[in-house]
Amino acid sequence: MDETLDRFLPAYGHRTVHGITLAAPPHEVWAALHAVTLAELPLPRMLLALRTLPSRLRGKGPDLLDRSVPLAELFRRGDRWVTLAEEPGRSLVLGRVARFWSPVPGEPAPLRDGAGFLSFREPGYAKAVISHEVLAYGTGSRLVTETRIQGTPARPATGGSRPEQRARRRRNSSPPPVPGASLP
Repeated sequence: MDETLDRFLPAYGHRTVHGITLAAPPHEVWAALHAVTLAELPLPRMLLALRTLPSRLRGKGPDLLDRSVPLAELFRRGDRWVTLAEEPGRSLVLGRVARFWSPVPGEPAPLRDGAGFLSFREPGYAKAVISHEVLAYGTGSRLVTETRIQGTPARPATGGSRPEQRARRRRNSSPPPVPGASLP
């Protein structure tokens, strides 16, 4: 899975990896991963409700609190997360570009696929990828999730101020005082 994640976000400022061993075969874990809803996850449901409260109060954004829709489907609504790579039954990698730190992040950057994710360079955003991988492990399975986040490049340096900014500063500044000169 690292190779797939490295293809989409090789450098990152934050990385989290979680894994759990389950006494179920990989195909059952994969099916459960795609069937779980917010109704089954009270803490994530509460956190998501808090996170989306500013948008919901303004009547904006998709309804992400529908308890009956599987999370995998819910998060892909409105192109919020795009599928970057998928090997059915084994791995899924999703990506998103947004201003995660904003109280009202607004609409995510318009992405349609992995190529759009890779080429996105607009300053002031962060790219995030999350992967889910189900591996056979003894008589059961191992589910591993990894999240990576990286800010987009900062605005390019201008090599000093622009000419019009320098001219404006010259017009708006007083000349330096002349030693020994009297003021009117």
